Amino acid sequence: MKYLRSFILATLITNMALGQMTDSAENKEIIHYKINRTEYKDKLRGFWLGSCIANWTGLPTENARTDFPFFTDSDFGPGKYDYVLDQNPWGADDDTDIEYVYQHAIEKYDNFMLTGAQISTEWQKHIGLPKLWVSNLAALGQIQNGAIPPATSLPENNPMWDMIDAQLTTEIFGAFAPGRPDIALEIGHIPIRTTAYLHSQWAAEFYIIMYSLAAIVDKSLSPKDQILWMAEYARRSIPNWSYIADMYDFVKAAYANNPDKENWEKTRDEVANRYQYSVTAGYHYKYPWDSGINFAASIVSLLYGEGDYKKTIRIGAMSGWDSDNPTATWGGLLGLLYGYKELQVQFNKTDFADGYDIARTRFNMPIPLDNFSDMSERGIGIIDAIVTGALGGSINGENWIIPEMSSEITAASVPKTKVSWQTIEDNDPRWNYNGFETHNENWNASGATLTKGYANCTAELNFNGTAVQYYAYRSPRGGIVSINVDGISYGEFNLEDHSGTHGQYYVKIFEKLDLTSGTHTIRIVGDVKDTEKTIDMLSIIEDPSSKE
Repeated sequence: MKYLRSFILATLITNMALGQMTDSAENKEIIHYKINRTEYKDKLRGFWLGSCIANWTGLPTENARTDFPFFTDSDFGPGKYDYVLDQNPWGADDDTDIEYVYQHAIEKYDNFMLTGAQISTEWQKHIGLPKLWVSNLAALGQIQNGAIPPATSLPENNPMWDMIDAQLTTEIFGAFAPGRPDIALEIGHIPIRTTAYLHSQWAAEFYIIMYSLAAIVDKSLSPKDQILWMAEYARRSIPNWSYIADMYDFVKAAYANNPDKENWEKTRDEVANRYQYSVTAGYHYKYPWDSGINFAASIVSLLYGEGDYKKTIRIGAMSGWDSDNPTATWGGLLGLLYGYKELQVQFNKTDFADGYDIARTRFNMPIPLDNFSDMSERGIGIIDAIVTGALGGSINGENWIIPEMSSEITAASVPKTKVSWQTIEDNDPRWNYNGFETHNENWNASGATLTKGYANCTAELNFNGTAVQYYAYRSPRGGIVSINVDGISYGEFNLEDHSGTHGQYYVKIFEKLDLTSGTHTIRIVGDVKDTEKTIDMLSIIEDPSSKE
């Protein structure tokens, strides 16, 4: 399979603390990793606790600074933004809850290789509004209307395909395949492709690889060198033409060349100038929850954090943009790397709450108030099945015996690709509205804006392209709109929906895919009734003759 990638671990890990065993075959030596299951349970518990501390530490600064002036270290500390340590129970959030649902799904179906149909079923049962955003929300709308992953991540179906979502919902698959990122990528492939494609997919895979390698990194190395070793291996998976590769390489070079390793803000500011305020490596900044800008910010906190949990999370929380998400990713990785007991030492705190309130954000879960201890125990059972069923390994007493991979990890063999679909937000000045009004801070809508109209409202926009899609919000209050493109009527479309209290966002209402090259006009007209008509966004294929 093209997503099955593997590598030979360098001699760097021959003295790894977790141990290894060798078996002699006729002409070759097969290296096996010996990983203690009891110790790894502590690491899984550290993953859950570390993710939650970092998630809730980062949430107060989420999208609070998305351009200059950004936060600095001076904004963090007692009486300011600070570590969140005392939740009881820990509240689920989108950085941990969808991973929880995936673990539940693996247990429910007794299948670590989840199918698109299984993911569709579990999303519809457990995942929904109001605590769902951007690409996750766009994927859910498709799933509710019959689409099956991975179709839910394609740009022609999901205008938010390049957002951050998969980077915070799939890291657990790396933890489920200790020492074997090839299998971690395979079992995480469909979950990633539920919401991510190309660059955002590779960012999520980068994180999964690092999580898998945490089990076998050489513990005789310094924490900084452990982190760098894992990151360098993960970098191998990203095609050099991707802006994700450019971001990693740029931040790594900026860190290496910075004589003051405490001045992480310098590199963060350079990231903003290079990627947000310029178009670099094909990356066009759109939203503070882009996959790209947040991946770059995550590498700043990873490298300058140098393997120290508290420092990494502090930098992540102060970095800007969608700050809770990269922070939670590294909190989970370092929790997995060091374990639960080490987090107690880091914070000099032995009374962390163990409870996890999944019912805060996700529905109909069999254990609404779970706990990290039981979640980790069930995770060990999942890994048992993966070790024996996918890794070609075995269980020997309290140890997993896992054979190493047989070939090098390589980048996805995808040619340089330009996604033609581009979004036009409802607050774009090109719109000509009559009776419509744009509402800000609609956080479930694309771009956090939603345009609403009522009786006899009209909206018109000229665009240059060869295809157009219209996305709207459907709700119990929804009415009827008529759509006209270039003077041709394409009929009436119903925006009414009774599937839930919160309605449906990012729903594709209309598309026209065979327009001739040139300028076109789309006109959206509300009926005479005082019902709600909405515009969430347009997605167009730009005219190939137009300037990039």
